Amino acid sequence: MRDAVWNRIGPAGGLLFFPLIMVGFSIHGYPDIAPTNAQLAKWLAGVDANTFKLGVYIEALGTVLFLPFLAWLLGHLKQGARDSSWPSVATLAAGAGWVVATLPINESWVGLVDRAGKGLDIGTAQTVVSINQAWFEMTGILFGLTLLAAGVAIVRGGAMSRWAGWAAVVIGVGVVASVPIGAASTPTQILAFVWFLVVGGYYTLRPSQTREAVTGIAQPSLKSGLPATR
Repeated sequence: MRDAVWNRIGPAGGLLFFPLIMVGFSIHGYPDIAPTNAQLAKWLAGVDANTFKLGVYIEALGTVLFLPFLAWLLGHLKQGARDSSWPSVATLAAGAGWVVATLPINESWVGLVDRAGKGLDIGTAQTVVSINQAWFEMTGILFGLTLLAAGVAIVRGGAMSRWAGWAAVVIGVGVVASVPIGAASTPTQILAFVWFLVVGGYYTLRPSQTREAVTGIAQPSLKSGLPATR
């Protein structure tokens, strides 16, 4: 029973984390990338602090939901036919690192919004914006490594379709490679989120069929080991 619940909750985290992040983002918003002083000042003047904090909170909830999905994914990847423990653990470590590195970025934005109406110098505000943008871009390395390690574990162990594994490898490499040019401005970052969304959705809706398949494989080996009696 406990495994059945976990096989719902874990994948559901992967299904929900990206939509929640997008909901939070749509509520709080950001200024344009590399804004001029006039653009940034206009954005800061028009931001409602309470609405911004609500959006940040929802986005943080979505980000944290990635953790139970990663924990479930670790256990699922280890069920493959071949040993894939090290890339599975690397997936969890890189993904958890991405969550830890990502959460403080929006809190920096909250601090910027809080100080906007209290005599904040526009030069200081531009510095904070530049730091936040650069910080976000670097998190793409961890996010890409999460996908890359998951893909290696899938291809190596066969716990999922090899097509899913190779797709994760290609997208993961693309995310890491796109960091120097701005991962947020390339399609690879969106593809990475979509990969986790699809995997989470698939195993949320069809976990029972997955367990039945595993049981069906295990039962013949058990029966073959029992001597016939009369």
